[in-house]
Amino acid sequence: MEFYEINILISPNLSQEEAVSFVSGLENEFQALGKIISETKADRKKLAYSIEKEEEAWLSYFSFFPNQDQNLKQALDTIDKKLKEEKDVLRHLIIRKEEQKVQKKRRSEPIIAPSEEKKEPAPKTEVEFKYVEDKINELLEK
Repeated sequence: MEFYEINILISPNLSQEEAVSFVSGLENEFQALGKIISETKADRKKLAYSIEKEEEAWLSYFSFFPNQDQNLKQALDTIDKKLKEEKDVLRHLIIRKEEQKVQKKRRSEPIIAPSEEKKEPAPKTEVEFKYVEDKINELLEK
């Protein structure tokens, strides 16, 4: 199942409480377009380069699961347009993701009971020793 991760850089001129309430407002607006899952928090981050003469910004992100009965392109365009119109949004990024299925790992070796672990190796037969001795002699002769 596909979902979208929406990343937002918000102006550092807002306080943390204002940034969190701003993100909550956006999430409420987008709720009509699909299911929103987020932690509703904003972290202040130092930017690698200045954006609109700002060196820091509030980073927030949430996951968007679009409604199945609605046009996907139209829903994403609506979100994109709304984020572009907001003056407090410095940058935004919408990423399509695939929901990862948890796979059970199978063991390549069977589980050995403790009583079975301490078996003595089978004694070598005289034929095996003879074969090894012939190979050694063959290598030494070369």
